Amino acid sequence: MSRIARIFKELMHHLPYSAAGVAAAVGIILAIQKMGGQENPENYFHIAHPLHIFLSATVTAAMFWKYDRNIVKTVLIAFLGTLPICVISDIFIPYFGGLILKTPAEFHICLIEEPWLVYPACFLGLLAGVFLLKIVERLTEFGHFSHVLVSSLASLLYLVSFDLLLWEGTIWLAFVITLLAVWIPCCLSDIVFPLVFAKGGMPHAPCCGHHPHEI
Repeated sequence: MSRIARIFKELMHHLPYSAAGVAAAVGIILAIQKMGGQENPENYFHIAHPLHIFLSATVTAAMFWKYDRNIVKTVLIAFLGTLPICVISDIFIPYFGGLILKTPAEFHICLIEEPWLVYPACFLGLLAGVFLLKIVERLTEFGHFSHVLVSSLASLLYLVSFDLLLWEGTIWLAFVITLLAVWIPCCLSDIVFPLVFAKGGMPHAPCCGHHPHEI
């Protein structure tokens, strides 16, 4: 199977998991609002975004380390495969989605404005991915599912932080925007990016119930 065909197959396989993660995130946001947490939703975003970066770095580093035990390359792949993609997933796509929904969106990049939230989370995730891979069974599968859920939450929090009444009549559109913000970026970060650059090439990715070919 060609790399392009394999990437497409992985993207389609992970679509239901991404949709489930977004649905769960919608439920969490609604629960937060019901409990009176709608005052400053951006505060919740600043919790979800670093957690998303941590989980993304964990899975990306673990996936690459599984096939290529080069620590320098692992560090580069973890940072390059996590930070830009998390910014796209959590900020860029929700921002432009907010423009489509005509919300008072503001462009805010934590990578630049709050680096103390971002870089330590990425570094700790890198360490977790490398050192926990031998200890935690199926780390990449569990990590990817958690990554999708938290990514959905972060993207949705960024989107609704500009308009707390977003749910009234446009929740389905918010769902679609968040799904797009999560589905492809998370798969690129967790699966495609590390495996394309690993020495082992592009074997079948061990994720979300898939069993890898052992190496």
